[in-house]
Amino acid sequence: MTERSVLKFITMAPRTEQQFEIIREERKEQIMKVALELIAQDGFANVSISKIAAKAKISKGLMYNYFDSKEKMITEIMIGGFEELERVFDPNKDGILTDDELHFLIEETFRILQSNIKFWRLYFMIMFQPEVYKLIEKQLQKALKPFMNITYNYFVKRGYEDPAAEVSLFGAILDGVSLNFVMNPRIFPLEGIKSKLHSMYK
Repeated sequence: MTERSVLKFITMAPRTEQQFEIIREERKEQIMKVALELIAQDGFANVSISKIAAKAKISKGLMYNYFDSKEKMITEIMIGGFEELERVFDPNKDGILTDDELHFLIEETFRILQSNIKFWRLYFMIMFQPEVYKLIEKQLQKALKPFMNITYNYFVKRGYEDPAAEVSLFGAILDGVSLNFVMNPRIFPLEGIKSKLHSMYK
């Protein structure tokens, strides 16, 4: 059997369940990427399933094999983005935040942002669309609750006068720095800001 025949046989061979799942996940990622770009550009209300399908070059019917609705699609994208950041918070998941874990969170937050700036730029643009935020608000608040509680206990243990205010300040700083960085990565002094953050929470 020649090399060409072998390659033809491999490509024509029935795909395994694992291969189908890989193909499905790749297509799903492609659809979500297209949706993210369109909604950031045109606004949630102005983007339909048909428009996403056309841009992704698949049929509208096939779209429904991946997502029941535009609302469920964008919810999965937005919550998925937050969950990526959530994974680096309290990495051993023991419910206690140590000094090392807090500083690890600072480093990892910006490493994640740097790894895919385009995604995070679109993510923040969509997060500020009221129709989208309303869809994910309850799930986001639920996801944020452990972060708030664990961080609150950390600041209590460290003896901060107003731990609740410190939690809000810490979250607002991370949000603000992240947003400014992804919108202007070339001119934003990220390393200097990170050093400042680390020194604030020594």
